[in-house]
Amino acid sequence: MTLLSLNQISKSFGGIHALQDVSFDLNKGDIVGLVGDNGAGKSTLIKILAGAHDPSSGQVILEGQAQTLSPPANAQGLGIETVYQDLSMIGAFTAAENFFLGRELALGRGPALFRLIRRKTMLDTAVSGLEELHIDIPGVRSKPVERMSGGQRQLVAIARGAFWGSKMLLLDEPTAALGVRESKEVLNLITRLSARGLTIVMVTHNLEHLWSVCNRVVVMRRGRKAADMPSASTNMEDVVAYITGAKEGLQGRALELTS
Repeated sequence: MTLLSLNQISKSFGGIHALQDVSFDLNKGDIVGLVGDNGAGKSTLIKILAGAHDPSSGQVILEGQAQTLSPPANAQGLGIETVYQDLSMIGAFTAAENFFLGRELALGRGPALFRLIRRKTMLDTAVSGLEELHIDIPGVRSKPVERMSGGQRQLVAIARGAFWGSKMLLLDEPTAALGVRESKEVLNLITRLSARGLTIVMVTHNLEHLWSVCNRVVVMRRGRKAADMPSASTNMEDVVAYITGAKEGLQGRALELTS
């Protein structure tokens, strides 16, 4: 079942063409690995999906309706959340405080700044959300995230994204700088979220991690989609060949594999 379609998406910054006529569908429950060299267009594409950039041309179709995803609040309102590499969390805050950062629950009406924050409700909700996803972090109710390991912080950030993102989660290098055990925990969480029906797009340079969780791989090269293949129908050598340009002119064959 198609959740979101990108139709001929292009993005230019002055005379620089960051994306050129990129089209593909994202299905409900997909885990899509988005790969390519630096400058291939991955980050620009993610920022368009996240609502941080408007496309210069093309159309985004979400559940059959054309949508404008920018600004990011629009994308978030449509159920699309992003976990960037810096995680966008405040180190001195707990997991619960970071869960509701900018979305604090408050009593009464009017600006949240002038209302009482429902701290216990936020804490209980965040801890319940972590437990539901089988994320066990000792002392999570009171421990600031700066005292958590890199893997624990990543788990909290992804769980926060899944808590607010009802349809799609965009992950930028979710296992970067993590050890083997912590990477496995993050990849297991991604698999569990997909099983719940959440669509996930994962930018990664780690092709081994791509194959461990992704059912599809989309290769970007010089702002264009070079290939779109089921991960089960390709191998690392083929993907690297598309990334480097050793394989060109085979996009038609790659698309056939997805039909």
